Amino acid sequence: MTTTITPYTIGRVIPAAGTGYSQLPALFNESWLTDVLKDFDKAFDIPNATYPYNVKSKTDKDGNPVCYTIEVALAGVGKDNINVKVQDRHLNIDIRKEEEVDDEATSYVKKGISRRKGQLSFALSDKTDAKNISSTYTDGLLRVVVPVIQPEVYNIDVKVD
Repeated sequence: MTTTITPYTIGRVIPAAGTGYSQLPALFNESWLTDVLKDFDKAFDIPNATYPYNVKSKTDKDGNPVCYTIEVALAGVGKDNINVKVQDRHLNIDIRKEEEVDDEATSYVKKGISRRKGQLSFALSDKTDAKNISSTYTDGLLRVVVPVIQPEVYNIDVKVD
C-alpha cells in the first residue's frame, strides 16, 4: 500500500486518513468556521465571569485552624483591576473589566481569553481576624490570607490550703 502526500491548498477539503472521504473542511481557511466561532462566543457572552479558586486551611499541631488561604486564578488581569475588601463580615474580591484596544487590522478567529468583570464573596466567621487579612498577586495568582483569631489560654494557679 502506498500513501500519497498531497500539498495543502486553500479551500481544499482534508480527507480522513486512509478513507479517501472528506471528513472536515480545512480549518481556519473556511469562512463558515469563523462565523460559527463568533456565534458560539456570543452565546456564552456572560456579563460576570467566574474565576477558579482554591481555599486552603493551615492548622497548628492540635488541628486548630491558624489561617485560610484563598487562591484565585486571574491570568491576564492587571493588578489595578483587582479590588479586595472586607465589608459586613464578607471578604469581597472584585475584578473589573479591562479595556481592550485593538487596531482596525486585528480580527479574532477564536477569542478564548475573556476580559469580563467578576466578583467572589466569602462570608467571614467571628473567629477570623478581618483587620489582618493580607493579599499578594504574583504571576496571575491572587492569594488572600485570612488569619484566625486564636483563643487565649489562661493558666490558673491552684492554691493548696
